[in-house]
Amino acid sequence: MKPRDLIELLFLAAVWGGSFLFLRVASPAIGPLGVAAFRVTGGAMMLLPLVVLHREGAALRRHLPQLVGAAILSSILPFLGLSQASRSLPAGLLSILNATTPMWGALVGWLWAREKLSLLRATGLALSFAGVALLASDGHQFSTEGAAGGAMLALGSTLMYAFAVHYNKRYLSTLSPLTNSAGTLAVASALLILPALWVGPQPAHATASGDASWAHVPTGAWTALLTLTVLCTGVAYLIFYRLIDRIGASRALTVTFLIPVFGMMWGALFLGEHITTMMLASTTVILLGTWLSNQGAALPTPVLDEAEPRLATHKHQ
Repeated sequence: MKPRDLIELLFLAAVWGGSFLFLRVASPAIGPLGVAAFRVTGGAMMLLPLVVLHREGAALRRHLPQLVGAAILSSILPFLGLSQASRSLPAGLLSILNATTPMWGALVGWLWAREKLSLLRATGLALSFAGVALLASDGHQFSTEGAAGGAMLALGSTLMYAFAVHYNKRYLSTLSPLTNSAGTLAVASALLILPALWVGPQPAHATASGDASWAHVPTGAWTALLTLTVLCTGVAYLIFYRLIDRIGASRALTVTFLIPVFGMMWGALFLGEHITTMMLASTTVILLGTWLSNQGAALPTPVLDEAEPRLATHKHQ
């Protein structure tokens, strides 16, 4: 791997790790629906012109019915779930839970897609679940109100990413990663943006009179949401596509293992979050289990996320 590629890989991990920081700032003020809606809309606006430039608009239109299912699984449900979870969970903890996506991918592949589960992969799954259990045993992390429910939402969101991976493999494998992601975001935007504008912001500590309006959203929350949309969604995916072209999907996917490191670091630096020994231990166990559970598995089809690294995605992710 050339130095330039390594620098871009580290930058990508830092950006995707930062997405949990920006979620933690934006969601309590704007609400899960608003964050998800603006995020997918901004991402679609950045990626759709590239689809037109590559003359893949016709392919996108042909697969519109299948893209509805992909949008629900890879954008709508996980973005809403992670946004809600970020209202009660620290950014560092969210980044660790997000790292379970490839683990769920291996499990869903075995149960739904009938993929072969070797002893090595089964051991990896067991280790990953043990890591989650180890993390859950850290009472300090789940002492705040709603933290346990937030963790369940985060794990449910990463499970949706895993279903999306195999859904895409089955129904959208002929689409390029770029067209798949752009179409998924566009459909999600069409389903979310009008309800979000109608409902308005949903601050975590809304007044009883319910007089919250877009004009009352703090500038810091808008800045975090804009960064989440432009940098962590649009720009990050363009970098990821370029890395896949230059170093291959397998090497590009190593970014998955770096995201929790940056997620914890940004949370500690900018939000004053504590990095405990239990967090470090459980992260190591989860990532080791994730790596083992994906040994010998075919690379999945890409989905968007964070996400989330989302990162158990396809040819690209």
